[in-house]
Amino acid sequence: MLKHIPKTVRRLKRDQSGLAMVEFAVSLPFFIGLVVGGVETANYASVIMQLNQITLHTADGAARIGSTSLTANKTISEAQIKDVFEGSLREGDRIAVGGSHSYTDPVTGVLSIRGNTRIILSSVEEVNPFNASTPRYRIRWQRCTGTANFYTSNYGTKATATSITGIGPTGRQVTPPPGGIVMFVELQYYFKPLIVNGFSKLTDRTISQVASMVVRENRDTVGPTGSDGIYNNEGVTPASCPWG
Repeated sequence: MLKHIPKTVRRLKRDQSGLAMVEFAVSLPFFIGLVVGGVETANYASVIMQLNQITLHTADGAARIGSTSLTANKTISEAQIKDVFEGSLREGDRIAVGGSHSYTDPVTGVLSIRGNTRIILSSVEEVNPFNASTPRYRIRWQRCTGTANFYTSNYGTKATATSITGIGPTGRQVTPPPGGIVMFVELQYYFKPLIVNGFSKLTDRTISQVASMVVRENRDTVGPTGSDGIYNNEGVTPASCPWG
């Protein structure tokens, strides 16, 4: 019986019937990793593109709103601002811009539910009186939407941005034209990967987008007393920012 062992060993050595299965089993984890990483990267790029469009559309909508008059400058209202915000949130339904996520505090370990997004709309105007040799600008008013209350503005508030040279990221700051107004929008969104972290290098992170649009028509910047130029004849609750 022992004399047949060498023949059996040689036959097994030449047998390749299970080779494909072994190779598949070895390569499967790497293949899954590549597929998951590709899906995550594509999703991340898609989210950034959608957020960019929402930010731009918010700025454009804010620059266009207003009620016209034959005898006075165009007026804007709290209701019109809220309509712009409502459109922004609806546009972001696919990526849950108006939704929430679970969050575990890295220090305390406490699990909580918090909002995904904060959109901040700022009206940037010239400081009055304006000095052309040393131009300075200010945030006249701000309005916010979104339930991500943990986000604050990266570019100042009405209380802090009272004499600035421009608004926006360093090297890409924008200013209103002489006598004009710029609608500046800052969007901050808390991104979570589709699949449990570890399959790709993408982890939970904040995506920030900014956009600006010049108001194309003369706008009433005075308005009722203490209004900063925003009317509220409809009596709606202003979309005020938490910091005032």
